[in-house]
Amino acid sequence: MNAVIAIEDLIKTNKQRIKILKTQLDDHEAGRIKLTIMAAASAENALEKSQEALEKNQIIYDDLMKYDLQELEKEERIKEAIIRRNYFKYQKVRLKRDKVKSNDQKLEAMMIVDELPAELNLNDEDIFDIAATTIKLDLRVHDELDIQLAEIKKDFEELLKNINHEDIDKLGMLQTHIPIIVLHLSVLVENIKEDIEKDNLACFRGLPRFEDWWIDELWLNHQAYFGLYKWRDIILFLCITSEQKKAWESIFSNWVFVKKVLNKKGSLAYEFNFAFDSLIKKYTDLDEELDMENLKKMETIVQNITQKEDFHTFKHKHDIDTPYLKFKKDKLS
Repeated sequence: MNAVIAIEDLIKTNKQRIKILKTQLDDHEAGRIKLTIMAAASAENALEKSQEALEKNQIIYDDLMKYDLQELEKEERIKEAIIRRNYFKYQKVRLKRDKVKSNDQKLEAMMIVDELPAELNLNDEDIFDIAATTIKLDLRVHDELDIQLAEIKKDFEELLKNINHEDIDKLGMLQTHIPIIVLHLSVLVENIKEDIEKDNLACFRGLPRFEDWWIDELWLNHQAYFGLYKWRDIILFLCITSEQKKAWESIFSNWVFVKKVLNKKGSLAYEFNFAFDSLIKKYTDLDEELDMENLKKMETIVQNITQKEDFHTFKHKHDIDTPYLKFKKDKLS
């Protein structure tokens, strides 16, 4: 910037002039040279004005440098934004051209990018990790599931048509998340049915009904948590392969998350919650228990099971020093 160069030159000139004037006055006071009264007064006046000019120019210089630095930072932020925009703009091209991943994984990764909300950007490695897990759990048969997901989304939009759009917007990403949960559970149920038919096992009678009070009182009432836990285990028992069990645990976590979020929203989300229940019932036969007598019986059953349960032992290996806790302690130390 030309202004910065000019100010730097003025500051340099001010400093040189101050140095010369100070030396001249010091020599006069020490008797090394003799100045007239008029010359000494003129030198003192010139020194004062030069010091004032130096201070003024230094302030101007500091302001210019601050502005220059802000401009530089702004340029850097713009460059980073452009790099980031181009990273996600050409993400599918990179995924497609990857020379290490399999074609199935690349195809799955590109489909996941299409499904993600526009504001949710994940880096390539995260996309490939999700793709690998989806393939491993056999939760997508590309052509068929694309069609089914489109149908689920269409039905969901139909169920939401009479709901206030402002209320829907307040529920964030759930509108995107719910159809995928329904699709995954639908595929899991079909896989279980196919395996039962293939192995000539007992007829599949459908998924057991869930109860709203488990969600409503979750984390407030240990019996609600216990009822939900036992319900999850019943469906886990229906799963035949280890892949199906892993898939159900993932679906269960997502389902509970959505139901709990909707529950916290209260009456604002009643219609949305009903749409979710209607959608999941249509595609997976998962239904809610509505009969009061059955609800009371189940509550009694949960109470009885809770009383008999031994909470002093652990079904699975229990380690209070979890892997993350170890990492955190090492990090802090």
